[in-house]
Amino acid sequence: MSSKASRSSALSNADMATNPMFQRAVERVANFKCAQAIRAGRLRLVQEPNPALPMRFTPRMDLVDDPITNTRIAIFELPGIKTADVTLQIQRGNLIITGERRPPPAVQKALESARTSLARNPVAAANSIAAGDMADDSESSNPSPTPSLAFHELRFGQFGRAIPVPEGIKESDVTAALQDGMLTVTWPQNPAARSVQSVTPPVSPITGTSAQ
Repeated sequence: MSSKASRSSALSNADMATNPMFQRAVERVANFKCAQAIRAGRLRLVQEPNPALPMRFTPRMDLVDDPITNTRIAIFELPGIKTADVTLQIQRGNLIITGERRPPPAVQKALESARTSLARNPVAAANSIAAGDMADDSESSNPSPTPSLAFHELRFGQFGRAIPVPEGIKESDVTAALQDGMLTVTWPQNPAARSVQSVTPPVSPITGTSAQ
């Protein structure tokens, strides 16, 4: 009798594990536990440095409407970016800002070290993160010390942002300047009101002082 009850219990447990409602409940509990660990400082959210999935971010922006000059001005926060790292394009009624911010050598080494550690033993790394303890267990397989990220908040990798622009805007209508880590892009609110003869295509889409 106990054997039948045991088999019945095993079957019911298997059914429960595949039940969508049970899976959602488990996911809610896991999310709650992760939130608790983050608030307690035992878990930090970091962007996984996976070379197959490049890091991406959206730069912060202020958008200003200037009725005096009949222009719209977008100011992007892009410290550490050079003019050669940014591209501006007009596509399907949108101004597209794209580029890449590369990490400094010290950060790059630490990211590569973390990537190697996670790739070697992802299950152990996941268990350590869930326990709130990211102790380095790589000494047995790699005795030489490697750089590690004690804190990782800066955003690196490819970035992009799209802003709707008025119909008729051309790339020659857009001016841009990069200075002190701030990219300022300006275009007319009403391109039809501008004289075509007065428009001089810029030699370079972005001018100004680039970050070093």
